[in-house]
Amino acid sequence: MNNQQKNKRLQTTASSRECILGEDMLRVSICDDDLDFLDSFARMITASFEAFGQQVKISAFSDGQSLVEKIEKEKHFFDIIFLDVEMPLHGFKVAQRLRELNTASILIFTTYMEHQSREGYLYGAFRYIFKNNLAVETNEAVSSIMKKLGHAAIEKEEITFKCRNLGVLENITLRKTDIIFLKAEKTRRVILKTVYAEYDLLVKSLAEYSGLLNSSAFGLILRSYLLNFNHVESIDNDLFVLTNGITVPLGIKREARQASMEKYLRFLEERI
Repeated sequence: MNNQQKNKRLQTTASSRECILGEDMLRVSICDDDLDFLDSFARMITASFEAFGQQVKISAFSDGQSLVEKIEKEKHFFDIIFLDVEMPLHGFKVAQRLRELNTASILIFTTYMEHQSREGYLYGAFRYIFKNNLAVETNEAVSSIMKKLGHAAIEKEEITFKCRNLGVLENITLRKTDIIFLKAEKTRRVILKTVYAEYDLLVKSLAEYSGLLNSSAFGLILRSYLLNFNHVESIDNDLFVLTNGITVPLGIKREARQASMEKYLRFLEERI
């Protein structure tokens, strides 16, 4: 089958299930070079979400480059991306490019090869679906996604902090999801880093601020950071890579790095 025939079939497959995009519809992409798998998997995903009363709009891609170009050139973003690992342009390379584009999509790898799963989490994978157990694992993945979206709704709650601005105390109110981290500095400053600005907070312990936030999404790292794990895009050697390329160290000593990873993994497990 040539590329023209592939594209025609993909367009037919996608348009046959396309409906009007509503406010609550999730935008989902599937990327796999097996066209028969794409077609059946799209129906399976749609049915799984419908069981939760959730509508989805499916976009199908037969290669990773087409998916990247759709996002990069057309600014067409997806809430969820199902990405095959074993493609001519390797799924991990596609995932790396997606993270460079700073997409906040929930990323799920599909594969027949279980030994690759650990590597995939370095690219911010939410989870894996193994194709030899496709129906069961698709339903489990969709259930986990719906649970994660439920947590996200809670974490969008607003919180008010007192901050210093030119020596004057002010109140700032923002959504918890907009917080990247709080950082306690040796100069007795507590910095609040958000997706759009930075603030000097009143000096309190990070434990106190953790109690105010009251969210399992925030973990204390190295006694210096109160990190919002929702903003972790990937892990690069001994660093958490966050939104907009910001990095936070896991720790210098092995015990500290392990403790940081355990906190992050607990956060992920709560959302599975």
